[in-house]
Amino acid sequence: TVTSEEAQSLFEMAAAKFQEVAALALFNWGNVHMCAARKRIPLDESSPKEIMSAQLRTAYDWVLEMYALAGHRYEEALNIKQDFYEGLLALGQQHFETAKLHWSFALADKVDLSTWDSSETLKLFDSAEEKMRAATEMWEKVEEQRMLELKTPGATEKDEVLKKRKKQHSADGQGELTPEEAAEQAAVMRQQIHLFWGNMLFERSQVEFKLVVGDWKKNLDASVERFKLAGASESDISTVLKNHFSNAVSESEEKKVMPSGTGSSQTSDNIDDESVVES
Repeated sequence: TVTSEEAQSLFEMAAAKFQEVAALALFNWGNVHMCAARKRIPLDESSPKEIMSAQLRTAYDWVLEMYALAGHRYEEALNIKQDFYEGLLALGQQHFETAKLHWSFALADKVDLSTWDSSETLKLFDSAEEKMRAATEMWEKVEEQRMLELKTPGATEKDEVLKKRKKQHSADGQGELTPEEAAEQAAVMRQQIHLFWGNMLFERSQVEFKLVVGDWKKNLDASVERFKLAGASESDISTVLKNHFSNAVSESEEKKVMPSGTGSSQTSDNIDDESVVES
């Protein structure tokens, strides 16, 4: 009956499930805004400088608005479910992407970096890393509990409830994971976290190098360690390092002191500030 102890446990499970579904809906809603922000707004490069600048500002403002909407949805998801680590990870990425957007706009608009106010951009990088760290710790705890439940069935008083939950998962088409499958999923998730964290540190080191602030080399070295933990190949990591602004400057300095005809390799003037390591 609805007044039994077992019924109360089932009610708690149902409430938790609805809470999770509501948070997931807002999370996906935020993802839609982030995906929409990837739309490329055409810029007419043949237009006068003033018109180009106005077009660039319009595109920047639109993407910034999409990012803000996404961030709002992620925050709503976290208000509903405080231990929703996916939402916290997404919010960290939203802050990271917003920081990159500020930086990309400054470069595209050819602002004077020596006078450009970078405080908000650097704060966004700080916030992104804080959320990444908190989300990772949250995920590790959830994963530890999940592995414990899988390895020690029947160790709690809620055996019957757990059995019903497993049946419910099977009915949802998710199936019951074995400890080995759960460990494999965890390894993939951990790899993705390291990869994202590495990209975040790499991009920050780019900004710090150009602005001559902070310890860009420390962040660059830390990003390489993250890429290694993510399982990136040495060739991928080497490609990333070659694309770093510091290497472009080093090669440029070498060209200045090299006599002509030495056969030195040419470096592209348009260095992409996106990390190329793939998972």
